[in-house]
Amino acid sequence: MKKELMLRLILAGILGVVGIVLAGISIANGYPVIALALLLAAIYVFLGVLLGVMESMENPFFQIGAALIGLVGIIGVFVHNRAFDINIQAAHRHALEAFATMDLHCRPISKELRKIQEFGLKACAIQDNSDQMSVVVDLAKGLYLNPPLTLADSAISLQKGMLPDYCAQVFKTALNICPSAFILLSNADREALIEAVK
Repeated sequence: MKKELMLRLILAGILGVVGIVLAGISIANGYPVIALALLLAAIYVFLGVLLGVMESMENPFFQIGAALIGLVGIIGVFVHNRAFDINIQAAHRHALEAFATMDLHCRPISKELRKIQEFGLKACAIQDNSDQMSVVVDLAKGLYLNPPLTLADSAISLQKGMLPDYCAQVFKTALNICPSAFILLSNADREALIEAVK
């Protein structure tokens, strides 16, 4: 019995530390609401392992806790996802317009810049749709993943990193080659795009 309790304590401690580390990384990356969800999930998993998986699944307090963690995760998606940032959405549209008229501002346009222009047109045209699809996936995770799976998914997601903003990346590349193509972009648009590359 003591050995089983010791194993539970070790496993609970490891999972709790993993959750706290993931929460710390989320805070460092500027996602405090996601960090709160991960911290709550770490506490949930720690206590769940200590009490026993079956006992915690039947406990009404754990059921309420799981629902609360899911709710905080969903709020985190709305607060932190790029798809809800109207500034970056406007910047994508304005960058698309700038890419469409790039050959008027960058003469003579080189083959390299022509390829960048073509990629910029495609990337900026679909970036917002791509971000919206990402929201659907993240919301589904918030609704259907339980706290232990939330921790596992977060660990995997942190390894992969956030989906890149290809429109912002190609904007940054093109800006270095032909700054005059983006002369009509406001400072707010430029800042939003440059920030999205980080």
